[in-house]
Amino acid sequence: MTHPRRSLPRPAAIAEWLPRQRWFGAKSRRIRGVTFADAVSLGPGVVVLADVELDGGGRERYAVPLIAGGGIDDALGDVEFCRALLDLLARAGTAAGDRGEIRGVPAAGLAERWPSGPPAEVTARRIGGEQSNTSVVLGDAFVLKQFRRLSEGINPEAEITRFLTERTAFRNTPRLAGHLEYRDARGGTTTLAVVQALVPDAVDGWQWMLARLREPDGAGATVRALGRLGERTGELHQALASDTTDPAFAPEPITKGDVAAWTDAVAAQLAAARAAVPGEGVAVDLDALRAGLAPLIGREKIRHHGDFHLGQTLYRPADGDWTIIDFEGEPVRPLDERRRKHVALRDVAGMLRSIDYAAASGPAPAAAWPADATRAFLEGYRAAVAAAPFVPSSDEAFRDVVAAFELEKAAYEIVYEANNRPDWIEIPRRGLLTAAARLAGRR
Repeated sequence: MTHPRRSLPRPAAIAEWLPRQRWFGAKSRRIRGVTFADAVSLGPGVVVLADVELDGGGRERYAVPLIAGGGIDDALGDVEFCRALLDLLARAGTAAGDRGEIRGVPAAGLAERWPSGPPAEVTARRIGGEQSNTSVVLGDAFVLKQFRRLSEGINPEAEITRFLTERTAFRNTPRLAGHLEYRDARGGTTTLAVVQALVPDAVDGWQWMLARLREPDGAGATVRALGRLGERTGELHQALASDTTDPAFAPEPITKGDVAAWTDAVAAQLAAARAAVPGEGVAVDLDALRAGLAPLIGREKIRHHGDFHLGQTLYRPADGDWTIIDFEGEPVRPLDERRRKHVALRDVAGMLRSIDYAAASGPAPAAAWPADATRAFLEGYRAAVAAAPFVPSSDEAFRDVVAAFELEKAAYEIVYEANNRPDWIEIPRRGLLTAAARLAGRR
């Protein structure tokens, strides 16, 4: 029988195929060439690590699982290949490639659901509609998420969900069954995929919010639900700050240098927004920004979600509760930046911006809804964190820090909308003006 690696398509064919894939992240740039960094046989397929050289410089690595046979047939649509991935994970096995190996690293969630191991005939159903990753439902128990664009190191999605699963009592994120990683010949590791518990009968939080706002009496239900989401967000942050022994998670004091770096980061994002929309500049007093972040000095920075919005949640109508998902952070940022400790309130600011988007992009809710929704979320959050050392100690400082990071997020959104949905720019522009006014001391 022909070895799967010997029947791979030519790199030139992969270069032609890649731009047509939804998860390929460099569609605006021409591919100059593709080389195969490694190829690892697994079941009926082979996992290709494809290095893509882009016009104008730069190189990106992608995971391309293929069914052997010479054509380009994505292996994640093949049940036998998915079963082979699951088996590798369950037995903590390894699969050798030309220059490295893929290893399965199981976690507690696997044995919790399948004490005797995965069923022999587990089904596999690919989920459509995703952008940067590809997900497959395994039986009625787990979801396998294949990362497509790869960066060397542990992905926060695997790192944080393992921590929450095995070392905390937090139960509002999917239990981790394990992850798959590639280890090269020099010992460097790259996270390829995670396998997490399927959350039954849950709906996308963003879609649920918009659907309820379309209903005549739905606004009240959304406000109550956002109060619960605020509680769960605070509990998540408490869990992430709970281990003082693990260097990757132990809270650290916030220094003057941290505040200076975060001020510079917000200023840089504001400059990017001005460059994206010339003539649309919003005057922001950097001294006020710096003063707004100053109360953080001496408080604690912790691990956080990093890309928190309603689309990163699942709402469970049966019990009126939430599950928080997708801990990989903003994929456009470098992996080491996504793993850094930061201000927990950055997540709070992200959710407030998401509430603003829900108010502006869905059916028009009652005029008071944005303020009511924001108040409910913040009250729920503050009740959960109380006097936690990772939040400012005074109400005024709390408000200013949140405003500073809303400013950063709104500026990021302006750049995104300028490149993707110019008609939506007014939404983040209003958010930026509001946050800037709060920092300037106006109400």
